[in-house]
Amino acid sequence: MECSAPITKQIVNGWYYLQKIKEEYFALREVKKENLQLRKKLAELNQKEVFYRELLLANQRLQSLLKLKQKLKYPSLSANVISYTPYFNPKLVFIDKGRKEGLKLHFPVLNIQGVVGQIVMLSSHYAKVLTIIDANSRIGVKSQRTRVNGIFIGTGINTGEIKYIMKDKDVKVDDLFITSGLDGIFPKGLSVGRVTSISEPKTGLFKKIKVRTSVDFCCLEEVLVLLKPSQWSFPNGQN
Repeated sequence: MECSAPITKQIVNGWYYLQKIKEEYFALREVKKENLQLRKKLAELNQKEVFYRELLLANQRLQSLLKLKQKLKYPSLSANVISYTPYFNPKLVFIDKGRKEGLKLHFPVLNIQGVVGQIVMLSSHYAKVLTIIDANSRIGVKSQRTRVNGIFIGTGINTGEIKYIMKDKDVKVDDLFITSGLDGIFPKGLSVGRVTSISEPKTGLFKKIKVRTSVDFCCLEEVLVLLKPSQWSFPNGQN
């Protein structure tokens, strides 16, 4: 009996040890389960934060667009950009408003930064916009500072040139060029871009003026379409 006492004690101690391991194992399982639940909740909260932040930013942009709409003396319609063609150099963009909403060809499109382009194709509920950075786009512009007139031609992403300004005319780097209203498409006074460089070729009569557009065409989301009043004229009598 005396010899069996140590063995019994070892068995009891071993049983308690196994029970302790078992309890710790189940405790670890519960902790792991709780961690997974917490991670899931954290992921959900992070996603909600992203969602609500997007709503906040969209609301801020729409408020800015509304302020611009209220400042303009022309009737306008807000629209969302739904596609770029191509995305990396958006010379054409598509918006979610069309003929059914009262849009017509050559209606001007802008955002809070400045001129975006003009409508060149229409469907019932969407429109294609030719942006001003396309080489086929032409806009009558003038220097806000000196009032000298020229033509803006797009040269690529966020860039363009001002053509047909004589070498003796006063133009400086950082001058802002705005729409002149002389092309029959865009009303006067909308921001187009700022001068980044000026050179005078040895041959020819005109300066070579490079411009960075006021609009960042990589970040277009919401725009305003100006609904042309009847007194606005179109080239060749189009409307």
